[in-house]
Amino acid sequence: MRLNIKNFSKIKDASILVDGITVIAGENNTGKSTVGKILFSLFNSVANMEENIEKQRRAEIQESCRMALRNYDAHGDTYRIRQLSFYRKTAQEIADHISRIQERQGQILPEQVYTVLEDTLEVLFERNRKSEYQALLLDLLKNIMNILDLPEKAISLELLTRYFDSIFSGQINSLIEQDLDAFLELNIKDKNIILSFQDNKCFDYQSSISLINKAVYIDNPFIIDRLNSFSDLNSIDSHLRNLLLYQREENANYGVIESVLAKEKLNEIFQTLQKVVDGKIVVKKDEEFYLEKEGFYQPVSFSNLSTGLKSFVILKMLLEKGLLLEKDVLILDEPEVHLHPQWQIVYAELIVLLQKYFDLSIVVTTHSPYFLDALNLFSVKHGFGEKVNYYLSAMDHDYVKIECVTDHIDSIYERMASPIQMLDSLRYELNNG
Repeated sequence: MRLNIKNFSKIKDASILVDGITVIAGENNTGKSTVGKILFSLFNSVANMEENIEKQRRAEIQESCRMALRNYDAHGDTYRIRQLSFYRKTAQEIADHISRIQERQGQILPEQVYTVLEDTLEVLFERNRKSEYQALLLDLLKNIMNILDLPEKAISLELLTRYFDSIFSGQINSLIEQDLDAFLELNIKDKNIILSFQDNKCFDYQSSISLINKAVYIDNPFIIDRLNSFSDLNSIDSHLRNLLLYQREENANYGVIESVLAKEKLNEIFQTLQKVVDGKIVVKKDEEFYLEKEGFYQPVSFSNLSTGLKSFVILKMLLEKGLLLEKDVLILDEPEVHLHPQWQIVYAELIVLLQKYFDLSIVVTTHSPYFLDALNLFSVKHGFGEKVNYYLSAMDHDYVKIECVTDHIDSIYERMASPIQMLDSLRYELNNG
């Protein structure tokens, strides 16, 4: 899989191979996180596009009906229509009926929509308002047909625009030069997904492949503290929280097979995890998460765990729930930030083992020489050093330059070693001043 980027934010031009483990190293503010967010956005906005379009049509039909019923009721008395929940229920019934006909036939005719409306609404209105009732049916018919006739392309472009806007806060096109179209291409086995942006809006979308795998983005271990919080989260944190929490609530048996397979074949990973996270994750009656550990008379609340430990707990939960599947994309944005150097080494081995057993596409950004060295050494130890690709991100004038340095990763160490050299020079001055 290869990701091509052009004129996106501060990145002028980049081509990145995402196969096995992809390591992007560099200083702060050099576009490392942008690459991961692009990959995350591509997978999670394009996946199930047809289904999302139909969901959007259905939601718009339901909302159109709900508002029309409220407006109709505001002009006079009707019996039964007095509660907001009733508006929603009736509107949902109309939308569901229309969806069922579409699923059977592939399309729905205006006269069929009118019949659905008439059958659903007729008994709700008094006979002495027949003319108003007829006008309501005709208005609803017109609105629903407009929604159904809206081209899929227009809806998909709007969905893509909104998704990327939520991730990049509207700063998609080049921040350096105006009037340049941004271009993204994801190539998988000679098939492409292509997105083009102008004025921070997606104006072209082409796809010759259906994405069946998901992308998981981890950059904030504090999400552990907010699993049951109703506070607003950004799109990335919300996606991770949904994985860790809501699927458990919606279906208690979600991921059972995957979880069993994971536990059977990933003993080595769990043994490595146990070096750091020695215990069992439990949910108590208060719906809060705890770590149950031998030697403690009561479980430890997630909020009382160290920040570094929370990073490991997230991986443990994803694995134990069977939420990481083969060929998924795992994006780890500077995971070493909250980790002691010793735990950086353990985390690096976990990444290598995850790729080894799950065949994940893992993208890791880092600015730690310890972490980089650990990834390099453990990939060699576990026999697939050739499946790790290294990139160096750096500023080239005002633009970000991302260079493949797999054949000369020493250039990364040289860049990371410059602060140490500065300190050595300062030490020399102080000792010889």
